[in-house]
Amino acid sequence: MNRKLIQYSYEIQKQTQKKVWFVVIYVILLFIFINLILDYVIFPVKQNSVSMLPDVPEQSYVMVSPLNKTYERGDIVLLKSRYSKPANKLQKLGVKFCAFFTGRRIFINENDESPSTKEKLRRIVGVPGDTIFMRDYVVYIKEKGQKHFLTEFEITPKTYNVTFFVPPAGWNSSIGIKGTFEEITLGEDEYFVLGDNRKSADDSRLWGKVSSKDIKAKALLCYYPFKSIKLY
Repeated sequence: MNRKLIQYSYEIQKQTQKKVWFVVIYVILLFIFINLILDYVIFPVKQNSVSMLPDVPEQSYVMVSPLNKTYERGDIVLLKSRYSKPANKLQKLGVKFCAFFTGRRIFINENDESPSTKEKLRRIVGVPGDTIFMRDYVVYIKEKGQKHFLTEFEITPKTYNVTFFVPPAGWNSSIGIKGTFEEITLGEDEYFVLGDNRKSADDSRLWGKVSSKDIKAKALLCYYPFKSIKLY
């Protein structure tokens, strides 16, 4: 009787161990699969600032994809952080675990007090070969091979809205984000990006030109809040 009881108890332990290992392996494979999807196919991004008003509201969620590496004028793109500390494999894995289990709400490698550590959504207004300048927060563009400048709204195939800033009389234009700059010509693989909120966004007016290596993904749609659902 005791032998049968011991054997029965041993079989239960074996089955329990198998179930535990199955769950562990399942969770690991699920983690790998989801992170592959999030790294290479599609993933959500939260817009925490007012830098892309009005088309991308503050506290909205945008779905982006790194699959399409062709960038056009008018595209909203997710830029990699301007500054990130070197991380070893264990730290990178920790970042992924944290992002995975918080629904990509928390990234332990970002610092709220240092905006340069965060990824940013910005709009491409200038593409390779363009010559551009800004007057009163409106961009004027001359495409490569063309003779005349047109406003960004005339030349960009996509329709979008921007937030302008009308300075009061006697305003010192050197204060804050520039609303005017002289002609810049973009070379091969050089893009000029701006926030749609022209009065409150750090963008190429501060950083200068960006390259395709600085771009992580392209925005597809805003899916939350529901009243702001929009394809980009």
